[in-house]
Amino acid sequence: MEKGISTSLIAIVIVALAVVALSLSPQFKSGIQPESEQKTETTTTVITPKEVPKSGEDKQAPSQEQNPTEQPEEFGHGGQVQPVSSFRQNPELPSDKEKLQLSECTGKVFSVDPVDLGKITEITPLGNLAPPGHTFPTEHTYLHITPGGTTTDTISLYAPADVQLLLISFDHGITQDPVDYTLYFALCKDVIGYYNHVKEISPELEKIVSDTNCMFQGEDKSKRCNIQTFTPIKAGDNIGRVGRLQGNFDFGLIDLSKPLKFANPDRYGARSFFIHCAYDYYDDANRGKFYNLLSRKDGKCGTTAQDVSGTLKGNWFYGTSRADMGTDWDKYLALVQDNKDPAKLVISVGGVFTSAGKLEFTPQSLGLVNREFTQVILDGNIYCYEGSSMSGRIIIQLTSATELKIEHQDGSCSGSFAFVKPTIYNR
Repeated sequence: MEKGISTSLIAIVIVALAVVALSLSPQFKSGIQPESEQKTETTTTVITPKEVPKSGEDKQAPSQEQNPTEQPEEFGHGGQVQPVSSFRQNPELPSDKEKLQLSECTGKVFSVDPVDLGKITEITPLGNLAPPGHTFPTEHTYLHITPGGTTTDTISLYAPADVQLLLISFDHGITQDPVDYTLYFALCKDVIGYYNHVKEISPELEKIVSDTNCMFQGEDKSKRCNIQTFTPIKAGDNIGRVGRLQGNFDFGLIDLSKPLKFANPDRYGARSFFIHCAYDYYDDANRGKFYNLLSRKDGKCGTTAQDVSGTLKGNWFYGTSRADMGTDWDKYLALVQDNKDPAKLVISVGGVFTSAGKLEFTPQSLGLVNREFTQVILDGNIYCYEGSSMSGRIIIQLTSATELKIEHQDGSCSGSFAFVKPTIYNR
């Protein structure tokens, strides 16, 4: 009997201690469920790092459903809430559920100039080449205000239409100016515009940033942050300022209804499949003003995707590099048209087999020297390229539909030429 009573007392003491421990638990006191049971109900905005996409994503040019951001969400700034688990896969593109809140694109156009065009000296067309940072054709235009490095003055930046602000991204110390913002906005469910290298944002946008506890993440955890939102902005609203020492800003556009083609879509991120000219989305009354400022000889806006399968033309990669990796620029090679004078061709080199730079030339339709890229096929020949923009010569041979050999050598293309130590690129 005494033994049974003793055992019962011990059991009572253990239960009492467990109750005391539970009462002291922070989760018990605050009513917070254990992590495994929590329901992630609310935040007003989403903060995500600029992350490098995982290898193997974007296997093909995605459909509208596949592409932008798979995770459905309902959220915004100023009263709306969202599940924390519903971060967009691509922060700059609307999710499927957000698309339901956006209008159809039929008849939707931009109607307001992004800045006072009287202060723009020229517009650099799509496809600019500036290796190593822009070895592949650049996916946006540049609007030039002043020569770089000459002034800290800025001019006002405006919303080009009634839009939904999707993303405020900002970086510190990536240019000669203290901070650079990128703003993504949806005109309709398939058309997303963006401004890059914005130097100041409006008080209304600053409030979105200040209301968000932005935990800087990414490669440099002190500099960069993305803030997702779904905030309406009216046409002509002053949303920031551009200029300063950089002297220009970017205007780009994504149209999810018009996919582009690449020789190997697996190497690219989602955005690259849908790049188009922002000025083509202005109404007839305003479009011509932009084209008059474009510094391109054929009067067009330029292009990015120039791959022609089975030929030299287009983008090439060294090793396993990818176009959706922010660190692989020096491993790119582009054999494309010049963005300002499409009658000229360019070998744009990020690095690897020679220093970063461009070899520009006038293409020939016959022979082995400076041959038009689309005419170089699997014929067993070695072709030689030379031009005043780069010393020496570059020799190239297409060895399969997806592989080439290339080498930079001293000398000109006169006489014979052969490989000594070639580098292999693929796509």
